Parts: sequence; C-alpha cells; structure tokens
Amino acid sequence: MEFNSFFISHRDPYGAVVVGETVTLQTSGKADEVRLRVYDDETGKVTWHDLAQTTDDNWSISISAAHAGLLYYRFEVIAGYDQYWLAAQGNNLGGEAQRYEMTYSSIPDFQITVLAEMEELPDWYATAKFYHIFVDRFNNGNADHHINSPKPNTFVYADLHDRPFYVRDKAGEIARWEFFGGNFRGIADKLDYIRELGCTAIYLSPIFAVNSNHRYDTSDYMALDPILGTEDDFKDLLDEIHKRDMHVILDGVFNHVGQFSRYFNKDGYFVEPGAYQGPTSKYFHWFDFEKFPDEYNSWWGVKDLPVVNKGETSFRNFIYADDDSVINHWNKFGVDGWRLDVADELPDDFIAGIRDQLSTNQILIGEVWEDASNKIAYNQRRKYLLGGGLQATMHYPLRNLILDFMLGEIDAKVFTTMVMTLEANYPKSAFFGAFTNMGTHDTRRLFTEMNEDEELTKRAIELWLTMPGVPCVYYGDEMGMAGGKDPDNRAYFPWDQPRGEIFNHFQRLLQSRQPWWQQSDWFECHAIDPDTLIYAYHKDSEHEMLQFNRKTGLSIIKH
Repeated sequence: MEFNSFFISHRDPYGAVVVGETVTLQTSGKADEVRLRVYDDETGKVTWHDLAQTTDDNWSISISAAHAGLLYYRFEVIAGYDQYWLAAQGNNLGGEAQRYEMTYSSIPDFQITVLAEMEELPDWYATAKFYHIFVDRFNNGNADHHINSPKPNTFVYADLHDRPFYVRDKAGEIARWEFFGGNFRGIADKLDYIRELGCTAIYLSPIFAVNSNHRYDTSDYMALDPILGTEDDFKDLLDEIHKRDMHVILDGVFNHVGQFSRYFNKDGYFVEPGAYQGPTSKYFHWFDFEKFPDEYNSWWGVKDLPVVNKGETSFRNFIYADDDSVINHWNKFGVDGWRLDVADELPDDFIAGIRDQLSTNQILIGEVWEDASNKIAYNQRRKYLLGGGLQATMHYPLRNLILDFMLGEIDAKVFTTMVMTLEANYPKSAFFGAFTNMGTHDTRRLFTEMNEDEELTKRAIELWLTMPGVPCVYYGDEMGMAGGKDPDNRAYFPWDQPRGEIFNHFQRLLQSRQPWWQQSDWFECHAIDPDTLIYAYHKDSEHEMLQFNRKTGLSIIKH
C-alpha cells in the first residue's frame, strides 16, 4: 500500500485548510480493508473512518474538521492475514508513508493543520526584504561621533574595531555594560546603503529606555533610550524610511522587564514605588514572588529579567488594550509592525490582543525557533498560526536545514522532506511569509557558521535567498563579518572596510529575487542526488525552476 502526503493525488488539498474544508485522502495498493485513524489534538478524541474502494487498487476518504486545531492521521491496512499501520516517517514528517507493525509502540502520524481563518499579509510585507539592525552596533550619526547621553557606570569602546566583551562580576552577572554609540541618526544616514543592498524594510532591535546595550531589559516602554536619540530623531528616521517607500518594524519585549525598570525598581531609582517596594505599588501584581522581595520568577533564572504575569489585566491594558497603550502609543508614530520577543512565553490570547490593535497594513511576527504549526510550550499546544494571532514567525527551522545541508550533516532528500513538511504544516501565508534569517543577535554569524570559507558562504547565500519566505539580513553579514555567540556576533559595522564578493553576492541575489515568489500558490522541492536540489515556484501562469548543488552552487533552469 502506498501513500505520499506531498502528492496531490494522495492528499487534496495539500497544506493547511480552514474549518469545514474537505480533505480527500487516497491510498494506492491491494488490500481487503483500509481504515483511517484520526486523532483530534484539540479534543483528544480518536475517530475511525472506512476508506471506500474506488478501483481495484485505490482507496479514498474525505474528511473535514468542525474547529481549528491539528488533526493527526494514519491508515490501518488489512490484506488477508497481513495487518499493519501505514503512517508518517519519524518526527511526523510528511512525504512517503512507512509501514509499521501493529505492535509498534510509537507510530508517527501525518498532520493536517486546520485554520479558523486564512490570513492575508500586508502587500508591502509579502514582497519585502528586511535588514536587521542591532542599533548600538550599526552607525553613529553624530558629526563628531559623540555618544548621546552616556549611561553611568558603563564603558564606551575606545575603537570601533574592538571586539564586544562582557565584563562580569564573581557571580557571572554583567558588572558594566559597554556601548559603541549607534543611534537613530546613524540609521537614517545609511538608508540609501540599505536600499542599494536590495532591502526594502528594517527590523530594529529594541529601542526603549533600558540599562543594557541589547535593550531586552526594558526600563520604560513609553520612553526611547536617550543614547539612541530623541523622539524627534525617531520621527525623522521614520519619515526618511517611508520617503524611500521602505517600512520598519519594532521589537516588542513583553514577557519580562529589567530589574531596574520603573515597574520592578529594584534599586529604587524611580520615585514611584515598583514591585520590589512591596504591595503598595500598582505594579506589585505584575510579578510573581516566591519569597518577597529577592526570590521572584525571572526569565530562565536570569535575575536581571523579572518575568511579568501576562494574565494580569492591568498589564494587558497597559501593553495593548488602553487607548494609549504601549502598542497604540508607538503605532501612532507610524511603525509598520512588531516582532514579538520569546513568543513561546506569551499566551495565545495575549498575542491576539496585540494583533487586534494593528491595522491591516501592519505585520505581527513572533520569535519561534521550531515548527510553529505544532509547537508545544509549557505543556500547551500553541495556536500561533491558526488565525487572529501571529501572521509570521522567524524561520529558524529553515536556517538549521540550510546550515546542516551546506555542512554535509544532511543530504538533499532529508532537506527536501523537511522543507515540504513545513509547507504542508503551515498556512500558505505563513510559509511564504516566514521571516527567514541566517544570522541574528542570538546566533553565530553566517560567515562563522561556514567556517569563514567565502565560497561556501556565497553558496549558502544562494540557497537561502532563493528559498521561500521573507528574507532578513543581519547587519554586517553582507560584509562577511565573523562572530561567535553573543556578544561576539554584535560587533560594530565595519564601515571602513571595502565591499567584497560576499557583498556583491548578497546584492545581486536580493535585487534579482522575484517578488512574486513570496506570493506563490505553491512550492515544490526535490532531491536529484545527495548534493543537489531542484525546486520551483508556481503562481497562476508564472513558474520558475531552480537547481542548487551544495558543491557548485545555483543555476536557474526555467523562467
């Protein structure tokens, strides 16, 4: 008996469906009886369906779902005295079904994602190419390069070529934060450079008032970090971005705040009492204390980052529900969307509340490191992509596949199976709109991942920038910057370095990338041999086929 979830003749339609939409499943082969086992992940119930024999060798069934969620299915095949499961490959991968004995203890199932609604992406986002800026390390736009509002008890690097380094105390905590002094004016000065590279949108690392250089420890959501500039500087930057028909999204860090924030106020810097000052503070119930005041819930045990109770109504009102909430306050400046930090730790209805405050021309992206269609976080199945929540997620799964393929850890068949499984699991808009990146502030840089091999790096760029999704270039990767894990991946941009072959490669591929690829009807990917992929985009009457060999690179077969 044969079944392949990637074949439209075996599963129609291919990919996520909406509530009530019919999915037809068909197996091929001789049998006396074929039954479909369906597990409803939302209700925990199992249902059985008999497939009808349409011809001697074909068996068919049509099913639908009454609610959004995930369905997991496999087939039971009976042929004479032979009885077995026909199910997915390991890790619930799609593609060609495997045979399992009935006594096998753990059977991997195929997945059907059922949506409450089919999302639509803003037109600008659907064709965008992003540039990710870690603001402190990009560019200082002051004519004399002075640092705006230096913070007390911090260091400023003496030379822009210095490698980032954390100064820690005996407990391993950061003792002094260090800065290079990048700011809003510096970004505005380099917008034409970003445009020339081929990018049309910007993703800014956090910009609100903080103590650190990374700014994931928010001190005040309603204030910009003065080291970056003033509100007028920020407005000028937005104006310059939009004048160039470019767009910008902000980084929303709503799971935790800084211990020295006005909300927690551990050092008592703010006159208004924070949670650390006790129950009289209006912020006290935002935090969970195990033993007041020094034992409290913090992000991954990092005491610098107290976790906020997202179920607290007053916090929700402050972040998104009030007329002048954080989201609404900065939306009025004209930002084009938000990227939500650690989306795994934000409840689904919290994310939906933020989404409700956005216009149809804004985008909401979430930081998710795994397959976002079936992610389980804190023992809960997440509903990020089922409708009304996240419109896209960061595509770390694709990054990992490209790295593994380029470094010979997996072959073309494994790459193909995993990419096509993601397409089958994701809503079409979330697959083609996935925020794809080969480097971020949380990862080693691409050039370093490729063992600082320029030719290998160029081939990796070719594969990445011809894969589905909305590409996002981490600042400096186009210059071949090297960098290990944080903080080494956050060096200052080498503006005095000449552009090289890696830059030229980035520019050529970004500028030649077809906008309609990100709005395709469907994508297919096949393995020719262990080193070679052939893949194609299809939209209406447009088709483009490409071939990629990890040893020789990219070739376009057919426009």
